[in-house]
Amino acid sequence: MAAGPRMLIVNYAIGSTGGHADQDPVPLDRIAAAGPDKGVCNGPAECRAAVRYQIKFGADLIKFMPSGGVLSLSDPVDVPELSQEEMNAIVSEAHAWKRKVAAHCHGDLAAKMAIAAGVDSIEHGTFLQDDTLLEMKKKHVYLVPTLFAGYQVGQKTDSFPPAIAVKARAASAQMQIMFQHAVKIGVPIAMGTDAAVEPHGRNAFEFSLMTANGLTPAQALMAGTANGADLLGLADRIGTLQPGKDADIVAVAGNPLASIEATEHPVFVMKQGVIYLEAAASQ
Repeated sequence: MAAGPRMLIVNYAIGSTGGHADQDPVPLDRIAAAGPDKGVCNGPAECRAAVRYQIKFGADLIKFMPSGGVLSLSDPVDVPELSQEEMNAIVSEAHAWKRKVAAHCHGDLAAKMAIAAGVDSIEHGTFLQDDTLLEMKKKHVYLVPTLFAGYQVGQKTDSFPPAIAVKARAASAQMQIMFQHAVKIGVPIAMGTDAAVEPHGRNAFEFSLMTANGLTPAQALMAGTANGADLLGLADRIGTLQPGKDADIVAVAGNPLASIEATEHPVFVMKQGVIYLEAAASQ
């Protein structure tokens, strides 16, 4: 059997000076400014260089930061942090190297710009409006909603510094509403995580949040399997159980179509025909 797909690696996320992909706001006499090799770029030429550096050092995918972040101190969560020309340069350069591109976007305007640039997926999408979601459906741009991250942040707002707490409350309040609209509109959805914003090892809780906000259990399972494989360009190898594909199987006790929470308790895991977890039979 041929070797299956390894982990797909992103390396540094790409963004502007002072943006969500940049370092913490430490004086430059203490930490040298990051440049395109570490994903920080200004202007289309530097943005193309940033993509090339990530690929040089092994990136299978490119992630960039068109909008601000929730847990970063110095940037608003909902404003564009790259120009249209910079986004165009990032996406076109990555696609020229046959790399998919994921865009971290909370803000609606930044997402519109990333979609216009030809991005493959929008991660988070917290403040997306219906016209943006409709454009994503039209262009088959995936939404990777990371609902668990929004849920987790919403549980911890009182522990954040004030500047972050304000953003966290707004994001956690809006993310599930946005997702409900995306489901009704019919945006393609793939499951992803924002670990370690949420705890490692609890990825399957995302399924429960998806079903609580509009997806059927079957649709949620598709988001975590076939849709994810399609987004990553690996649908010919993984994502469904079919002859000729990798023998990757996760089994749970019970029927996840009746109780999606069953996905949180796997009893059997196989990767390419090799068993990595097999629960002992009950006596």
